[in-house]
Amino acid sequence: MDFDLIIIGSGPAGHTAAMEAVKHGLKTAIIEKDRVKIGGVCLNEGCIPLKGFLHASHTLKDYRSIKKTVLEKVDSIRLGLKTKLEGKGISLITGTASFVSPDTVQVVTETENKKYTAKYFLITVGAVPKRLFDKPNVLNPAKIFTLEAAPASALIIGGGVIGCEYASFLNNIGVEITICEIADSLLFGENEEAVRTLEREFKKKKIKILEKTSVVEINSDGKVIFENAQGTSTGNFAMIFEATGRVPATAGLNLEAAGVKTNTKGFIEVSEGMKTSTSNIYAAGDCLTTPQLAYTAAKEGELAVRHILGEKAPAPDYINMPKLVFSFPQLGSVGLSEAQAVKATDTLKIYKYFFKAIGKAVVENNEAGFLKLFVDLKKDELLGAVAVGGELTDMMNELAVIIKNKIKISAVKETMHIHPSYSEIIIEALTWGA
Repeated sequence: MDFDLIIIGSGPAGHTAAMEAVKHGLKTAIIEKDRVKIGGVCLNEGCIPLKGFLHASHTLKDYRSIKKTVLEKVDSIRLGLKTKLEGKGISLITGTASFVSPDTVQVVTETENKKYTAKYFLITVGAVPKRLFDKPNVLNPAKIFTLEAAPASALIIGGGVIGCEYASFLNNIGVEITICEIADSLLFGENEEAVRTLEREFKKKKIKILEKTSVVEINSDGKVIFENAQGTSTGNFAMIFEATGRVPATAGLNLEAAGVKTNTKGFIEVSEGMKTSTSNIYAAGDCLTTPQLAYTAAKEGELAVRHILGEKAPAPDYINMPKLVFSFPQLGSVGLSEAQAVKATDTLKIYKYFFKAIGKAVVENNEAGFLKLFVDLKKDELLGAVAVGGELTDMMNELAVIIKNKIKISAVKETMHIHPSYSEIIIEALTWGA
């Protein structure tokens, strides 16, 4: 065997798994089809650059300046990751991988076709944008990082997480934004009160929202025909892109040769420990039906390696993981939803507090929004939380720790928080919220 473990894909699931594997002495290789895309979609076309664009848009309004600043930082992060992986003795193989058998893959480049064998494989190929409109003038979200200049106007098809984040960035640098969403609201399925607050703030920023509306036709000149219960309407846009979800990037892997089963939509099926239908092949990340998030992918990759090593590690806790939409304002949640919390206990108390009463939020012009905490009074435990506001990232992490470890609310209230800070709203809510 050439390797103990071959990982196909270098995103969060792949490189986290590789680091875990070499830590335990496994001879490990990562196959990445694109030499300049070490780090996967998250580092190159998603999480990191988009959050950089969002952050930079608060102080810079020129697209070229933002692009130059952020992508230079992405290049630095990518180089650091590559150096770290190679420094740990992980082999980085460039090329397109496909299975020949359960223990062999072939890797094709422009100049050669080489086979590699391994005792175990981990598939972490991620996902690619779903295309409903396969037209030259309809872009996928990753194209935002390759533009030469910002458009005057843009239509975003899809009002989910990606759509809301891109809308916030483009709106912040002066682009006229329209979001078209076929569901009843943006971020459909999230807390209704939080979504209504987000939509209200979007409208204040002159972001146009078309709900319960579908796109029926897109012309080459940027003219779009919409349809809803009231009939049809039209609009013209300088840029159109769709943010309608992602599909697994498993095409071309020749999974049949390895005996790896997928569902009807192409997502790989896994059982305990992230094992596929073939006993020596594992899968993790966005090519599964689990939440398509960098940190869940990383946890799944780590779990797969621990299972390969014979450990009985617990499955990822998808219920109590924090979630966040990096829009302006942000929307976050963790643990049970409000509806689930109502069903979970007869001693539920909902604590609600507004950011307009939090000094740091007010002086930073982030007073819109609120925090809601769902507390089981009998157990003295937090069941879940939802918030919409200016800066929620670390707050959601803190709430996840509280929920996951069943920290008593009485203990939380005794914990002093820095003032001024956004997260002190947790204490304020538990003390004065109603």
